[in-house]
Amino acid sequence: MKISVITPTYNRSSWLKATVDSIMSQEVKDQVEYIVVDNNSSDDTKEVIHECIKKYHGAPIILKYLYEGKPGINNARNTGIAQSDGDYVIFFDDDIVLEKGGLQAYIDAFKQFPQQLVFGGKIKLLRPDFSLPAWLATSGPYLRPMIVYDLDYGNANSVIQGFESMPIGLSMAIKRTAFEKYGVFRTDLGLTKKKLMPGAEYELFLRFSKEINGWVYVADGLVYHPIKKEQACKSYFRKRLFGVGRVTYRLHPFEAKKRIFGLPLYILGFIVKHGMLALKYAVSAKPMESFFHETEMFTYMGCVREHFAQKK
Repeated sequence: MKISVITPTYNRSSWLKATVDSIMSQEVKDQVEYIVVDNNSSDDTKEVIHECIKKYHGAPIILKYLYEGKPGINNARNTGIAQSDGDYVIFFDDDIVLEKGGLQAYIDAFKQFPQQLVFGGKIKLLRPDFSLPAWLATSGPYLRPMIVYDLDYGNANSVIQGFESMPIGLSMAIKRTAFEKYGVFRTDLGLTKKKLMPGAEYELFLRFSKEINGWVYVADGLVYHPIKKEQACKSYFRKRLFGVGRVTYRLHPFEAKKRIFGLPLYILGFIVKHGMLALKYAVSAKPMESFFHETEMFTYMGCVREHFAQKK
């Protein structure tokens, strides 16, 4: 079995070296290539990777550098897919740290579940070196899982039915035959410098669900993922969740009997409801609860924005 590991990267050289080191230091039994795709970085990403290539020359895992000039993580991912030849493709973001044994855990899961197409590992928050604001939840019911990641289904590999709870793009793997049959990532979705429009992974998994509706949780495929200081601000969360709302409305038809200007009336009701709850908890000095409902409001506002964008 041959394995391809792909890391798309953009202007994160300060984080990237730790990611590369954590992957290249893994002990594996199968043939593995590790491809870092530089998505038109303006920092010293290229130099960092070439230094790592020299450092790990002769290592069991073969490290390669690719360049993709079109902006967007999914352009970089698709370039990596096209230029790799592994039977399975593992994607790791450029700011994660892979726990020792994590790569072999993925490979073992591929062999344990040969009929499955999608795999995702355990994710824990890499504790920041700065104080988090009071409104930012890192666990519990007010966690924003699209931004602050905490994925843990226990200590044993298991098949998770459906994609309502799905693997997270910063640590996931896909069988190559799935790409060959259903296509690669949509490039109109995903994060870029100018827009935060997630949803490419979910849209891809919807295509895969025509064949197999579920994914494999890889218990020992543990990565640590940080929240960065520039992300620990309300404006980032609002923009990101607004994008989630747009993608949700784009990918799923919203059924409704009562509409206004073609928009399901209950979406406006949700905006009012969560706005009132955000205000209620703000007055009660409960910042975490208040901001959760505020971002729920922004998610539904994204639905409204997408509705009228489609009418143009």
